[in-house]
Amino acid sequence: MRTSARLAVTLSTLSLLAGSANALAAPPSSPSEIVTKVVRFKDLDLATGAGAQMLYERIAGAARVVCRGAAQADVRGCRTRAVEDAVRNVGSPLLSSIHRSTSDGIEEVVLR
Repeated sequence: MRTSARLAVTLSTLSLLAGSANALAAPPSSPSEIVTKVVRFKDLDLATGAGAQMLYERIAGAARVVCRGAAQADVRGCRTRAVEDAVRNVGSPLLSSIHRSTSDGIEEVVLR
């Protein structure tokens, strides 16, 4: 895993929502403000199921925070896009597998 990728994952609703300012988690000061939440995972071993699962839970929690102020109809989509973007940015096959299992409702991962 790249060292820079292990430092933090940032969730950004602006890029995830294609610039839709009315769906941001917090009221923006300006239309170009980006709402973010840093998820740290230097303490986790993403080569294990337990480490990847813990990071996934942290990412999902951060997505809830970032999307808190989104319009009611946009909350689910905001969270989905935030998690998908963060998982993709980390680049861990095990984390991606956990995400697919969670989002598709199928058991794909055997946690070690």
